[in-house]
Amino acid sequence: MPCFGSRKKNKRKNVPIETAAVSSPSVEKPQQQQPALSQQQQPITTNRPPSISSSIVQIRQEHKDLKSKQTEHLDVIARQSAELEELRTLVSNKKTEADLDLQEKERKLEQREKEIEQLMKKIQAKEQQQDEEQLQFEEQLKEKDKQLDEMKTKWKQEAEVKPALQQVTDQLDDLKKANDEAMGRLAEKEKELAKLQSQLNRRDRSPKDSDKDQERQKRLNRLTMDLESDKIMIQKLEELNQQLEAQKKKHEATLQTHAEEIAEKDRALVQHQQSLSELKAAQDRAIKNLERKQTETINELQLKHEQDTKSMRERLDNAERRAKSDMNSEVEKLLHEFEQSEHAHSVQMASLQKSHQKEMSAMKQGQKAELQNHIKRASMVLLEKNSEPINLRKTSSSTPKVMRWPVAAMKHQEVELIPRDPSHVQIYVSSVSANPTVKRNQESLQTMLTAKQIKFQVVDVAQSEPALQHMRRQNVGNTRNLPQVFVGGEYRGPFDDVMRAMETDTLNDFLRPRENNNNNKLSLATKKLPRKGSQPSSGSLSSNEPITPTTSSSPAVPPVFAKQQQRQNSTLHDEDADLLKEIEKELAQSDFSKVDLNF
Repeated sequence: MPCFGSRKKNKRKNVPIETAAVSSPSVEKPQQQQPALSQQQQPITTNRPPSISSSIVQIRQEHKDLKSKQTEHLDVIARQSAELEELRTLVSNKKTEADLDLQEKERKLEQREKEIEQLMKKIQAKEQQQDEEQLQFEEQLKEKDKQLDEMKTKWKQEAEVKPALQQVTDQLDDLKKANDEAMGRLAEKEKELAKLQSQLNRRDRSPKDSDKDQERQKRLNRLTMDLESDKIMIQKLEELNQQLEAQKKKHEATLQTHAEEIAEKDRALVQHQQSLSELKAAQDRAIKNLERKQTETINELQLKHEQDTKSMRERLDNAERRAKSDMNSEVEKLLHEFEQSEHAHSVQMASLQKSHQKEMSAMKQGQKAELQNHIKRASMVLLEKNSEPINLRKTSSSTPKVMRWPVAAMKHQEVELIPRDPSHVQIYVSSVSANPTVKRNQESLQTMLTAKQIKFQVVDVAQSEPALQHMRRQNVGNTRNLPQVFVGGEYRGPFDDVMRAMETDTLNDFLRPRENNNNNKLSLATKKLPRKGSQPSSGSLSSNEPITPTTSSSPAVPPVFAKQQQRQNSTLHDEDADLLKEIEKELAQSDFSKVDLNF
């Protein structure tokens, strides 16, 4: 005989804490089942005694109290989720401020580098101008050297003319001496002629001998001819002397003119050499001053840049330390409150189960006694005609709690971790990552592949434990940042490798399947992962919707203490990021609508 009015008792020790976003189905489900239960038990409750009816009413009242407490817990969880969101917003804002400061410093540094480049260009222009001026001075110096060579050539020619002039002067002196001698002889002959004339005059007065007179006349004629020839020679010598004097004056004037020109050119050359030496000295001083100023400016800029970089890094480190310390304290506080609420809830559920078991055992005994009395009063035929068969659930309390999922959530899609197509591209992302760089890289990678018209599939490792384990196996124990690209189920590289392939135009080679592993991939057993949602269309591979698989063989929420121990032993990940990931994962994967709260 079935036990009328018996209720199923559920264990509440391992009931997971769920999010407030899915609390509506948990409230609607008992409300939908209560009318059906009341309709099934309506023919019986009319014949039950007041004690059993009051017990059922009491149990229903306790059920309502439990639902109200459940609503309170959901409100607490929603408040804690809001606080976590505020903490993440605060951390992201601090990181954004640090990034803005860093960008401002980089902008100032780029501006200073541009100023240095402009200064270097000005210095190079000045050096080029000075080189051009120096070339001009060198050309002028070469011209002066040519003029000096010409003057030296003229001076040599004049030096060669001087011996001829000296020779002419010597000849003139010789002619002067010969003229003097001729004049002396002429004077002597004139004296002798005067004596002879006086003698002739005296002889004219005195008687003369004819022979002696003839000899004397011949002698006189000879002397007269000699005198005439000497006069002619003297005239020629005077003419030669005048010519030599004119040539001498002309040569002396030419020499004087050349000497003045040479002296003037020597003075100009000395002045030019002095000005050139002064210009070179001034140029050397200007270059040294410019180099010294440039070195001082570069040193000052480098020192200032180092100081700014050091101060910026110190500020960034301080901001990160403050953010980490604040976040650690808040997360630890929230975790402590979360564990306390879970512990209190489990203790409360255990006490309620014990009280329900006691009440159910007492109710069973009363129902058995009432049933025996009822059988004695009525026959089995009347009981079968007047009462409808009621199928009640088993009351065994030793069976483990089974999660009941709604029908709409049982539509799954199978996703292959190792696809049959070796060229199938998969992007492993995390939807619960609080790192803005990871989020930005995930969005940039998906946008870039979509722009390149490359079909890809997005796999969310935060909602898929098999996908996370597959990614770790492919990474060979090394921790790499998300997002990661897989081709044919094989790890190909992180975001930086994809960007490097884009810059070098080798993206097609990067996403090309490896021929060596194609046969092995086809022979492996395909690992399929269920996902919540409807059947996708043919173009869903290139969409940006993440795959959200669920697991039915294990509970969605692991124990909090196991997660805490795993977080403490992890040395490959950042503790704060892992803690936030675990809390978000527990809150995101929980669903109160999947828990059967009927008794």
